[in-house]
Amino acid sequence: MTKYRKLRGMIAAMTTMGVLCAMPAGFAAKEQAAPPAVQAMSAAQTQVGTAASALQSSKPIAIVRVGKKWGAVTPSGNLAIPAEYDEISSYSADAVAVRQGKTWGIVRLDGTVIVPAIYKTIQPLSADVIIVSDAKDKVGAYNTAGKQILPVEYLAVGPFSDGISCVQRNDKKYVFYRQDGSLLTNDVYDAAYSFSEGLAPVKTTSGKYGFIDTTGTLIIPAAYDWAGGFQEGLSRVEIKKKLGFIDKSGTMVIPPQYRLGDVWDFQDGLAMVKEKKYRAFIDKTGAKVIQTRYSDVMPFEDGLAEVRREVKVGLLGGFLTSAVSFATGIPTFGVGTDLIGEKVKRGYIDKTGTEIISTKNDYNSPFMDGVALVRVKSKWGIVDRKGAYVVAPKYKGIHFFYDDLAAVQDGDKWGFVGRDGKVVIAPTYDEVHDFTDGIAAVRQGSKSFFIDKTGRVPFLLPSTVTEIGMFNEGFAPVKIGDKWGFIDHTGTVVIPPTYNEVRTHQYETDRL
Repeated sequence: MTKYRKLRGMIAAMTTMGVLCAMPAGFAAKEQAAPPAVQAMSAAQTQVGTAASALQSSKPIAIVRVGKKWGAVTPSGNLAIPAEYDEISSYSADAVAVRQGKTWGIVRLDGTVIVPAIYKTIQPLSADVIIVSDAKDKVGAYNTAGKQILPVEYLAVGPFSDGISCVQRNDKKYVFYRQDGSLLTNDVYDAAYSFSEGLAPVKTTSGKYGFIDTTGTLIIPAAYDWAGGFQEGLSRVEIKKKLGFIDKSGTMVIPPQYRLGDVWDFQDGLAMVKEKKYRAFIDKTGAKVIQTRYSDVMPFEDGLAEVRREVKVGLLGGFLTSAVSFATGIPTFGVGTDLIGEKVKRGYIDKTGTEIISTKNDYNSPFMDGVALVRVKSKWGIVDRKGAYVVAPKYKGIHFFYDDLAAVQDGDKWGFVGRDGKVVIAPTYDEVHDFTDGIAAVRQGSKSFFIDKTGRVPFLLPSTVTEIGMFNEGFAPVKIGDKWGFIDHTGTVVIPPTYNEVRTHQYETDRL
């Protein structure tokens, strides 16, 4: 049976500060399935160019398969992207990555080819630059207009920051290129890192590290055994195997005192340090302001830091399964699956060191839109960033909020609660989708249909429809016979069933 599922991007994480101009992995392998909660928490990617505004009426509503090939269909039923690709995956707000055979390219949503499908890997979009590598692992770059700005001949091309990229040549030396493809200067370095906050650490012929500005001028003398990128106005530097912090004038504000690997960059005004057993946090004067009782702590973000502790139990159980098409065609996001396999319990502390969300809970999810899912004594609820329950932990299964409603499972039935925790739609359904476009797909017994946010059925489906999917941009996929087409908000079939498979997604999350 043909499966209906959301299209998700195969985006590898970009290399961050403290890493030499390295080439991270790109579009080279199949992605692993992830729960909708994770899908929705992916960070929004930068738009390709400025063409998105011109695509509002003609942008594709779904990826479709015709025979064995994939393309993208618009609300009019036309293929904006011809069905000639072996795979199409999310890339940015107005472009997709496409695969032909074993190689990848980038195509705008109107079908314009930006990067030909001839590359082994393509990196996530960074500052309107697309970094690619060929079969020999040589690296180059394109801009979003499709112009090749760096030939595919380098060992590594770093992300463009402040309009400049750190590039490793074939002789393993480092230089800097502007976004127009011109050299920043003729200076060559033994090691270098990407720009951050207007400065880049470089290793000079003296064997020491200093910092250049965006003109290529050595603005902080090369006096350090190692130096990292600036973050929140401070940079880690090494002197005699000890790390401290300097400011952008080169003034040592926190003397070298930490062993390598025992201090992190500043984030949210604090830097994490490793002590004998636990983690602590220092402020920008070097004063210890938080002493934790955890050995596994994440940096602070928006006033909270995730803390973790290992548990000796097996699987914690599952929730929010990846979309699986059942006989009725509605993906199930329920319990009892192997989605969560962590032997770790999460909690969160605030900047006083107080545990706001307890690690004694069976499970705490990462935050999304200001709330997190928690499991307490095998029951699921939702908490806010102060640790207060938004939805009391009394449900067998739960989703994040979509359209201000969260799906909850009470016993064997699903319904929806609002952000006040009160039941809005009683749990009477065997399966449910999350709300999109104000409408959710649900199943009762053998019948699949749509409901609005009051629980009413807004329209009747044609009797020939056997499977349904989620609404996106005003359209929902439906299966009639052995092919897929689309209906609008009135239930009218507006795109005839001509496709072997359909994959939709939400631009706000997956970013096609």
